[in-house]
Amino acid sequence: MDRHTTSETDRRGTTEADQRGRPAMDRRAISEVLGFALVFGLIVSLVILVSVVGFDELEDTRDREELNNAERAFDVLADNMRDIHAEGAPSRATEINLESARLEVGEPISINVTGVNQTGASFDNVFTSQPIVYASGDSTLVYAGGAVFRTQGDGGFAVNEPPFVLNSKRVVLPIVQTRHQGEVTSTSGSTVRVRAENRQRQLVRGFNESPTSFDKIIINITSPRSNLWRDYLTSQNGVTNCTQPRPNNIRCTIDNPQSVFASRTLVNYAFES
Repeated sequence: MDRHTTSETDRRGTTEADQRGRPAMDRRAISEVLGFALVFGLIVSLVILVSVVGFDELEDTRDREELNNAERAFDVLADNMRDIHAEGAPSRATEINLESARLEVGEPISINVTGVNQTGASFDNVFTSQPIVYASGDSTLVYAGGAVFRTQGDGGFAVNEPPFVLNSKRVVLPIVQTRHQGEVTSTSGSTVRVRAENRQRQLVRGFNESPTSFDKIIINITSPRSNLWRDYLTSQNGVTNCTQPRPNNIRCTIDNPQSVFASRTLVNYAFES
């Protein structure tokens, strides 16, 4: 009888203890759920913030790094071209990784070199080139006339200046005339080899004199990047006057040069995948 009574009492005590403990356990469970929800919400918010704000920045960083890598490749391209027009190498090949960019044949440019003698007679030589253009978004790298230009939007600068010497005592004009060969005029999405071949190198007739009979030399360049050519030409000590007769055209003068040397190298190039 006593054992039965004690058992019933124990059960009632246990039941009462469970009832007293359950609200505390429920509160802890609710707190854990709320904590998890807050942490999860914070993580989701951070992911959304990074996706919205950071993704564009990551893309911009990637594009800048790709363009910097391409600039280094164009440095190598310019060196290889210099081997051809300055050293007489028969050919050179340069590999360029395009990734999200494209490589294409650019809009032709022309370099017109005119000598004017004491009688007022002028002697013109016009050289037309097809530039090599790396394009990524609104940024480009361009090899043209022996120079490498980097542009972005309306601005730009010369990565490698043209191989000219322009001062009042000496004018040296090694004209690099690039011409595209082959069926592929634009390519993207892979590593491309630019193969360049020396087709012809010769002195420009009448422009190899020391002392010279010319009163002045006029350099007239037509190019989509005429503003960058202007920046280069106006920075040279021997250039006395530069004008822009029409859009995409710059005309500069060197007065009373003591010696003039001009050459022209025709370089054929092709894109190979």
